[in-house]
Amino acid sequence: MGKTLFSILLIIVLVFVAVTQIFYTVDETEMAIVVRLGAYQRSHISPGLQVKTPFVESVTKFDKRLLRVDVQTASLLTSDKRNLLIDSYARYRIKDPLMFYRTLRDVPQADARVGDIVNAQMRREVALDLQEEVISETRENIMHKVTEASNRSEISRTEAIEIYGTLAKGEISVIVTEKDSEGRSSRGRHANASEIADLEATGSISDKPDAEITYYFPLKEKYGIEIADVRIKRADFPSDIATSVFARMEAERERIAKGLRAEGAQMDAEIRAEVDKQVQIILESAKGTAELLRGEAEEEAINILADALGKDPEFYEFRRSLEAYKIVIDSHSSIVLDPDSDLLKYLESSDKP
Repeated sequence: MGKTLFSILLIIVLVFVAVTQIFYTVDETEMAIVVRLGAYQRSHISPGLQVKTPFVESVTKFDKRLLRVDVQTASLLTSDKRNLLIDSYARYRIKDPLMFYRTLRDVPQADARVGDIVNAQMRREVALDLQEEVISETRENIMHKVTEASNRSEISRTEAIEIYGTLAKGEISVIVTEKDSEGRSSRGRHANASEIADLEATGSISDKPDAEITYYFPLKEKYGIEIADVRIKRADFPSDIATSVFARMEAERERIAKGLRAEGAQMDAEIRAEVDKQVQIILESAKGTAELLRGEAEEEAINILADALGKDPEFYEFRRSLEAYKIVIDSHSSIVLDPDSDLLKYLESSDKP
């Protein structure tokens, strides 16, 4: 009984090992190549269940999704001879698993190679731009150009013609780099049809004999990968000059702030002076109007008083005397007057109204 159970377990183990050695699966996010004793046999890009020769063939799988590599931070020199620390990353995907396996073997080696390619192209592109352009203005354009240039691998003219038969084939990129009046290289451009014809015939451009000609073919045909995107995460000043740069920036901002404050103070003084002027004008105008109205009122009062005096002078005199009595005569005062005083004439005479 024990031997039978042991035999059954052994058969189960052998079947399991045989199944795992014969069958394998390729996920939808993967691609695979089959190698027999180190020699390539076939590739599988589509997902599904596959079969291989047990113990002889081995399967190597690669991720077909976008892969990311953080490029090593590099100190790059701009066209105005200033250093910048560029921190970037790249995303790439495996396009040809066989070429990838033959040239790069695995993802860590591919990451290192992609980092070197991106840094080299970044160094070339940043050298054509000013420091402030790299920091703010042309960063997006730089990333686009580095991505495009990173997907090309340099090749000689002879090799290009031998492989493709002609330089006019779409896979070949011919870049023409001219120099300015000071002997500095400008940004390269793609050669046109007539220039490519000259290069095929003579190896140079007839009207631009001093131009630098560079030939490229797709990176995926060399390494089996395609760089999808390159992004600059950070562009900083080197630590030894960052402090001085920030100090100059602070001084510049302080100068601008002082200028704005001075301008604001001047505008404040001008506005206050104008307001004080308007207030003074309004007050003086109001005072003049008030004096005019007061004079007209006094004139009207005098005219009314004159009219009243003209109608009954004696009654007015009597009324004024009563007002005087009210002021000078009370129960606590003693008054000594001349008998002929005008103040007594209404007190001693009974025939007056």
